[in-house]
Amino acid sequence: MAQQNIEQRKVVIVTSLGKKYSGMIDIPNAALRTTDLFNSSNIYWRNPSEKCFENAILMSNAQLILDDSAIYRKFDKIQVKFNEVLFFYDDFQTIGDDKEKIRATTLIEKTQEKPQTVNIITRMISHAFYDISGNFFGLFKKKSNDKFLPLTNVTIAEISKREGKWVRKEITLPHQFIGVGNNQIESATLG
Repeated sequence: MAQQNIEQRKVVIVTSLGKKYSGMIDIPNAALRTTDLFNSSNIYWRNPSEKCFENAILMSNAQLILDDSAIYRKFDKIQVKFNEVLFFYDDFQTIGDDKEKIRATTLIEKTQEKPQTVNIITRMISHAFYDISGNFFGLFKKKSNDKFLPLTNVTIAEISKREGKWVRKEITLPHQFIGVGNNQIESATLG
């Protein structure tokens, strides 16, 4: 039997303040955006018999990282439930590869869409939440029906209560694109 060539992509998934998973995910083809994969109703699994959860993504060669740099634990494979994902990002500098950029530019020119700005406050978990700002294209109401909202030109602040005082910490991302878990959004304002 011939060995199937499996595409993989590095992804970082943040599940709570100071806690993230970094590893490889299987993708059916390299042209598929991570956001589209995560928003798909049929999540791609190379081996569906490995599924523990219906609504999860399988990461391989993964690490659980605490406080931005401390590797708590390594996993050959681990499944992360989508409803626990605050936000994710991948290795692409923008929302997709060069072909996706061309497609997006053509679509924007055709529809005359302008980017809109959104400010998001996530749910509070253990006296902490995220304040996220970024741009998106399309109708926010439609995008809020997806599992993940794709944002570009993102800024993120971690707001947490420490020793009785609220502290704001700016988060540095490797790129300016993330996908925010819609079920983690507590409130949003456009403009």
